Amino acid sequence: MYRFLLLLPFLVAGCATVDCGSDWFAIGQRDGRINAGSQAERYAVKCTGIDTARYGEGYREGFAQRPTPSW
Repeated sequence: MYRFLLLLPFLVAGCATVDCGSDWFAIGQRDGRINAGSQAERYAVKCTGIDTARYGEGYREGFAQRPTPSW
């Protein structure tokens, strides 16, 4: 348990930086596929150099590729 508590800050810090990348199309595509809703505003605050146009294109493409429920 003690080891886990020592590693926890590093795990959280690692998760916080994952979203800021250089391939905004791929990030938008991922968000669209998981139906996360557009996160462009959140990324704009958190990251530098976001390409909102490429993110939007990727989001739309990913949203179109999301799995549909088979009810």
